[in-house]
Amino acid sequence: MKRLWPALLWLASIAAAAESPRDYAYAVPVEGVASDALYRVAVPRVVYESAAFADLRDLRVFNGADEVVPHAFRPLERLSRKSAPVELPYFPLRGPRGARPDDLDLRLEKTAGRLSLKVTSRAAPGERQALLGYLIDASALKDPLSGLDLDWNLTGDSYVGAVRVEAGDDLKHWVALSADTLVSLSHGTRRLERKTIEFRPHRAKYLRLTWTDPARAVKMKSVLGLLPEHAVQPEREWKEIAAQPDAGRRGDYRLEVGGLFPLDRLALRLPQENTVAPVQIYSRARPADEWTSVTRVIVYRLRQDGREIASPDIAIAMNSHRHWLLRVDPESGGIGSGTLIVRAGWTPREIVFTARGPGPFRMAYGNARARANALAIEALVPGWRTDSEPKLAPAATGAPQELAGAAAARQRLDLKKWSLWGALLAGVALLAWMAWRLWRQMNPAAGDRR
Repeated sequence: MKRLWPALLWLASIAAAAESPRDYAYAVPVEGVASDALYRVAVPRVVYESAAFADLRDLRVFNGADEVVPHAFRPLERLSRKSAPVELPYFPLRGPRGARPDDLDLRLEKTAGRLSLKVTSRAAPGERQALLGYLIDASALKDPLSGLDLDWNLTGDSYVGAVRVEAGDDLKHWVALSADTLVSLSHGTRRLERKTIEFRPHRAKYLRLTWTDPARAVKMKSVLGLLPEHAVQPEREWKEIAAQPDAGRRGDYRLEVGGLFPLDRLALRLPQENTVAPVQIYSRARPADEWTSVTRVIVYRLRQDGREIASPDIAIAMNSHRHWLLRVDPESGGIGSGTLIVRAGWTPREIVFTARGPGPFRMAYGNARARANALAIEALVPGWRTDSEPKLAPAATGAPQELAGAAAARQRLDLKKWSLWGALLAGVALLAWMAWRLWRQMNPAAGDRR
């Protein structure tokens, strides 16, 4: 037992040893760190090119005293953009007070460059004419509408009116979009107004706005069309690679992206114009692995009316494989002679770290023995996504610096892990030996019989 203690203490010292920059292949300096507590910085391309793990578990931030400071990965956020409201032309719908909207025949007429609305009622004649609603012209819009923002003239201080919105393309057939209530109330110095009608995004040439009770119809001052939010593509990094023809199979092209990039877009640049080709895309992490199917697409490069039309970017599930295979069906005519260019795109991750201790700070990466130590963003940033969330100051990265070199990022035998397993097995063997000795001492007769 006395002989085992030195080995166990040695193993414990290895496990407790603090990480240092010398354990990592490379580092990039983090620039722009001043007096703020928390900083956010994008992970640069060189990190993906030399990281040991696709999930970047081997990324660390060191301060000027070579101490590891806490960091977390900032979640990728869905970006959206809300377009400004669009002013829409509108025309009053007048007819007999008892007429229903479907009793009106509508026709737009253009005379001397001026557009006017012709309304004919099928209701009983002789009734007093009244304002029944409005026809709203949305034919100039290319995008769907998700609502209307109305403004009107009031004759009194309070107003409540139930309205209905319908959509159509031919002024004859209508689809209901919304039934809502318009409100304008005042009490003392306070005022409550509801002038917006929202509905599911819908594209139509015309909208028909009518009141359930025509007596509650009001004269409009303006009608604004509300456009739905649009998803905004995040800023991506792109790497351009020339695919190499596979000598073993006609129509196959191979490429190696040169890193563990979190790819989610591919763009293929065909070598010749007026080419259309079906392509099956495969990937794998290591050359010894089997190919995994990623997607099947039709790519093209055409010239029409003096301009070039190319197939759009190919969206794929996030993929960090290094090796890719593009298989073009040779029976389809192939892609012709020349070089097939592939652009691989990804959204760079951002990390948030605490500027604890002295500078300068640097981001180290490339350690095949590293274990994940990133915190959850909620644990690092107090009040994350609340009004009390602290400011995350932006920082940047500089040119890479070599530390232990590329060998540190290569997967190899983990001496620490196997040493700990060896110590565990030795401890189990020692306990078994001690149990056997104790059994012999407690059963001397059994030993004599032998």
